[in-house]
Amino acid sequence: MKSLMFSKRYLVYFIFFLTSFGCSQYNEEKVLIIFEKPPVLKQENDFLLKASTNISKQNISEFLLNQNWINSFLIKKQFSKPLEIFIDTKEPKYIWQEKFYLDDKLTKFLYFGEYSNLLHLNMPIELVHKWSQFENKFNKLMQVYDLEIFSVTFNESEGWFFYTKSNIRINIGSDISSSRFDKLSLTLKYIFEKNLTPSIIDLRYKNGAALNYGK
Repeated sequence: MKSLMFSKRYLVYFIFFLTSFGCSQYNEEKVLIIFEKPPVLKQENDFLLKASTNISKQNISEFLLNQNWINSFLIKKQFSKPLEIFIDTKEPKYIWQEKFYLDDKLTKFLYFGEYSNLLHLNMPIELVHKWSQFENKFNKLMQVYDLEIFSVTFNESEGWFFYTKSNIRINIGSDISSSRFDKLSLTLKYIFEKNLTPSIIDLRYKNGAALNYGK
């Protein structure tokens, strides 16, 4: 298997399937695998490495249907030309529970550390949609102060909390809402006006926020 070309849209690989035609004889048949973008996921590279030895031409369609990292694929057969397989891989949006990716439809597939800079979510899957309703607002607020959210967590004992990439913890509380967003906005404004460097911003207090400067 070798890479042949890289264009604006496709990365093309040649592999070869061994096709039996009786009496223990085999014919080597060329197949083109064409990716929508350069393969980065471990599953993509595993597929390229194993396709020619572990997958037959006859069951390739069934195999691809069972791959949860594939968004869509097209198998194109033309007389006297190599078989072409076009693969559109799912685009990871989040890292969920440090084990899976989630795409924009919140379908999951295995995470092996390829896109570690994506937002890390640690919460029940049914709360991911709740977070997505507020995500843009919080991200835009963070950008004003040159901050970036690294992870968002929800658990029953502590509620919602964030960690920024600069390791500031922000405790939101039992519910993520517009009122908590407004409180965070005012708190960040105060912190940066006063040139403060807290390690924890706690918004769970009814009448304000608490700042902790310990580790």
